[in-house]
This record gives sequence, structure tokens and C-alpha cells, in this order.
Amino acid sequence: MQSSVTFEELVEQTSLQQAERLAYIDFKIRYLGSVSRGEIIEEFKIGQAAASGDLKLYKEFREGNAYRDNATKKTVIKTDSYSPLVKLDVHTALNFIHHGFCRNELMEMKPMLPLAVIDPRMSPDTLNEDDVAAVTRAITSKSGLSCGYYSASSGDQHDRLLFPTALFVDRKYWYFRAYDRSSDVEKAGFKNFKLARLKDARWCPEEKPVLDEDFYHDSAWHTLLPLQLVVHEDRKEAGKSLEREFGLTDGKVTLTCQAALAYFIRRNWRIDVGNDEKGYFNFKLENSDGLRQVSSAADLFK
Repeated sequence: MQSSVTFEELVEQTSLQQAERLAYIDFKIRYLGSVSRGEIIEEFKIGQAAASGDLKLYKEFREGNAYRDNATKKTVIKTDSYSPLVKLDVHTALNFIHHGFCRNELMEMKPMLPLAVIDPRMSPDTLNEDDVAAVTRAITSKSGLSCGYYSASSGDQHDRLLFPTALFVDRKYWYFRAYDRSSDVEKAGFKNFKLARLKDARWCPEEKPVLDEDFYHDSAWHTLLPLQLVVHEDRKEAGKSLEREFGLTDGKVTLTCQAALAYFIRRNWRIDVGNDEKGYFNFKLENSDGLRQVSSAADLFK
């Protein structure tokens, strides 16, 4: 495998503008599975000849990374021989997916004010670049993912065939939504998976979801729930500070969230949903009886 280079090293070999475009091509191929000349033209507002020249130069740097698919007119990844051209932290790649490609994130920049960032490698959310890339390619191509996954409840690892449909981030933790095609029919369905718990993920472009396994049939993802919250009776003395911190008016607020993500809202806001569980709560869910009648809201009450 060829050694990857820093963005600054690539600038020295080419130019700032061309290094930026080569880094974009490398990112798209690795994390989304392909790149087209049209995408390069649209991203950088350049002509066809310049975009074609960038793809040609990329091939000179990494001939084994991709091939030209004449049917789609895209440059497509060769997963068995791909070697990154540019050193790119996996969290930066996810930020590109979230916010769009940005050259500044490839460079060492001096902050405008005194500022410290806890290194992602020091956080519990340790991500494997190849595992993440397999997930993002599967989402892009609407295809399968073969992987091991460590269960949070038991710590056991189970091999699975998943059909990833979307990414989401909860604070600094990255997750993906996927259909789990389990051999046990009762365990099959759409679920949330933490990227950091993946092991040996492999993109399976030949595996395609059947109708009820695709993104549009995930009812919990597409269902919005109103969460009517009031300050919990155990936190009345902190009511004003909670109003300020969480944006309440007169001790009340209504949040609207996707049913698939409601559990994370419950945990982050410390919401008592009426399960008679012991704990430290900031808020009480006033409309829990009504939401219990919504099938896609089941995760909220687990």
C-alpha cells in the first residue's frame, strides 16, 4: 500500500487549488464510493477540461484506486486495491458529509481566540476509518453492509447483514440507522447502531434491500413526535436555570423530534416518561399516554 500524504505535501507537489480538488476526489471515492466529472465542476466551478485533468492526475497518483464506469460515467472505487492519497481524519470526513467539503479542515489553522479541543482519539467514540467508509458507501449506493457489532447490553459481538440508510450524530457520538436483516424474524427491523462498535465492516454492493427494508419504509425515521415537557417536580427549585438553559417558557416546552431519535432526546434532556424508573430527571413528559399509542414511538419508553 502506498503511503498517504498530508494536504500540505500535496500542495507542494501540485498547487493549492489542484491539491484541494484532488483531496475532494479522494474523499468522494473513499467515503461515497465514486465521483463524477460533473460533481467536480459543480463543487469548484471549473471547466470540463480542468476537471478531466484532475481525474487524470489522480489516476497517476493512485492508479489502483478507481476505475471508469462507462455506464454511469463515474470514477468508482476499487475496494480491494484502494489506498488513500491524502491523510484525512475520519471525524473530518464525517464533518464533510455533514457540512460539505471544506479545504480549511485539511489544513493546520490558527484559532482566532484561545481555544482547546479534546482530541477525538481521547474520547470514547473511537472510529475506524475503513468501517465508517464501508457504512457511508452502503448508504450512498443503497446496498448492504456485512459486519460484526458489539452489543451495548451484553458486550457480545454478532455478525450481521445490515442495510444502512442514514447517519446521525448525538453530541460527539456518531451513529447510523440501518435495517437489520436478522435470521430471527422477531429481531429484524430498523435499528440504531453506533459507528464505534463496528468490527470488520465490509461494503456489499451486490446485496440490495427488498421493499420494506429501504429508507422510505422506516416509519420511525419519518414520524415526528411532539414531546410536551414540564419541569420535573424534583427540580422545581432549579426551574429558572432550566428555563434559561433549555429555552423554556413558564416552565414548559414542546419539542418535535423523529421517533427514531426520541430515545436520545429523552436521555440528553433527562426526561421522566412515566416508566416508574428511579433516576435524576430535569423534565416530565406530559403527553406520555398519547405517545404510547404511537407504534413508532416504542423506543422512547424502553
